[in-house]
Parts: sequence; structure tokens; C-alpha cells
Amino acid sequence: MSLLTENKFGHGAVKSPLDSRRFSYDKHVMALGAIEIDWDKGYDIRNKLGDYIDFKNQWSSSSCTGQGASYYLWVKQVIESMDNHKMNLKELRVSHYEEVKELSAKALYSQTVIPGGGSYIHSPLSLAIKWGEVTNEIVPDHKKDGSTDESFMTELNWKNDSVDNLAKVLKGLEYREINVRSNMDLFAQAIIQNDGVVGGVVGTNNGTWSSENPKPPANTNNAWGHCLYMGSFGKDDKGKFIATPNSWGNLLGKRNWQPGDPPGFGWQKLREDYFTNAWQFDPYTYTDKDNSLNIDSMQFFKDKKTSSIYLIIDGKKIMVIDMPTLSALDGEDKFVEVDNINDYPDGGTIAWFDRIIN
Repeated sequence: MSLLTENKFGHGAVKSPLDSRRFSYDKHVMALGAIEIDWDKGYDIRNKLGDYIDFKNQWSSSSCTGQGASYYLWVKQVIESMDNHKMNLKELRVSHYEEVKELSAKALYSQTVIPGGGSYIHSPLSLAIKWGEVTNEIVPDHKKDGSTDESFMTELNWKNDSVDNLAKVLKGLEYREINVRSNMDLFAQAIIQNDGVVGGVVGTNNGTWSSENPKPPANTNNAWGHCLYMGSFGKDDKGKFIATPNSWGNLLGKRNWQPGDPPGFGWQKLREDYFTNAWQFDPYTYTDKDNSLNIDSMQFFKDKKTSSIYLIIDGKKIMVIDMPTLSALDGEDKFVEVDNINDYPDGGTIAWFDRIIN
């Protein structure tokens, strides 16, 4: 946990200008139908994942939009790996750790920060669709001492063609805005069907933001904007809530989530007054793009002249350079020999662990 205190909270989330071109989540629900929300039973994304989610910590930086988006993108990536390997997160952390590494908040924030600090909430999501995302190992969020600050989080000295190519693998598909922000059922449905919501809240230093139940401002004096990933909802003796891990470390100091814990365990809870009184803004859902390559459904092409192996994706030839992988194929029937692979435009090279390397 950082040494962050309420009088140092930043203004990281900036309300976006109106833009009628954004996709509407509300219209999506109207087209497909609303589902009945069981608030008493509740829901927690960690039950779907099968393990805890590591807390992020932005320290004194204003990088909350990058933090919230990287939570969300990571959840989506984990779910894709779960589907591919038929394992839960706990099992993936043992056998496929490379696929569930934490994603970088800095990579998103440093490319979307606006003058004066902070960014629009939709900007990191838009960037993830156009550019992609990389792991925290490639673009670290923290200095060697474990801390971070605004100067470190806005550096762009990490950016180069190699990282840009790596990011392409984790591109997303679309994001949608929740228009009726007072409707908690819409947030709950999005958490179930879209694996979360990322959105902004308005806060003040009213002494509650280190507690389980932060309270909205009494007025807009000295108010700040903050971005959160929301991944749980439920109802307890204080009423309905939407829960968030926030990005200020383990504020509540509780142990890691375990199966059987109640919805929102260890996370902060936004109560109904945050929604009915419009103290939150710019909430979005995010849809991932399938980044997996299924070896069983693929046709490989062998160049007769060079014996090099290629995939043809989107009309382009992509050389498979991880040759040991091909030993997993049963026989030569997986290959189609071609006289001149150069009839296809070049699409680069790929290694089987799904990272485009040039």
C-alpha cells in the first residue's frame, strides 16, 4: 500500500467531451434484452476467474485511467486464456504464467495523458483497440523501489517499433458507453456479460476514501475525478453496491480473495447514492478481440523452394519461426505445398506463443 493520503488525491479522470459517435451500451441491452439482476445473490468476477486479482497502486500519479483500463484488459486476456486451455486463473498461474501476467497501466496512460495530467476514461480503451497493450514486464508501472509518480508514468522512452509490434497481439474490438448512469442494473448486467465496467467517480477528501464505503461529495468544492474498474456487485445490510479494487493498493488490508468469499470481498463499495445522485461519469464496457490461434483448425503452407512454413491470415503470409512447435503437428497432411509463397504480401513473422516479433 502506498503512503497516499486523501489530501494528495489527484485529478486523474477527466470527463470526456460529448461525442454522439460512441457506441451505446444501453442500446445494445435494448436490442438483446435486459437480464434480471439478483442483488441478494450478487456477483464477483473473481468467481469466474477462479482466483484473486492483484491490487494496482498508482501512488501519487494521476494514472488512474491507465490503471482502470489495464485491470479490465487483463481480465479479458485471462478469460481468453481460460477458454483456450480449459483452466481457471489459479491453474494458469502455474502452467501458463506468461499468458496471465499483469498488463501495463503506464503503456496506456503515457500515450493518452493530457496537458496538466490525467486523461479521458475512453482514451486508454480506444488506444487498446488501435494500438493494443503489453505486459507490465515490458513497460513497468513502478520504479525499482516499487514506487511510481507522474513523471515516471508519463515517460515515453520505452516506446519503439518492437514494443508497438508486441502490442498488436492484445488489440481489442470495441468499447460502449453506459448512458443512463443512474441505472445500477445496467452496471450489474455489464459486469456479468462484459466482465466489468471502467468509469469515473467524483470524490472529495471527506475522510472516507480509505474505507470500505467511500461517500460521495457534499458539493463540488475541491472535487476530483478518479477512474475505477468495477467487477462486482451485491447487497448487504447497507444496501446495494458496485465494488472496485481501486488502484491505491490494498486499502482495506484484507487477505487475498478466496472461493466462497462474499461479492466485493476486500474491495471498496460504491453505494446507491453514487449512482442516483450522479456522482459518477463516463462508464464504459470493453469487448476484447480473440487473439488466440487454434493449431487444430489451421492450415499451414510450405514453400517448395525454401521449405519455410507459413500461415495465411487476412490474405498475408506470416512465417512461423518457432519450428519446435511444428513437431506437435501429426504428419504432413497439415501442410499445403505452394510453388511461390511470394504471391502473398508479407505479414511478418510469428512465434507460437502468439507474440508478433517483427
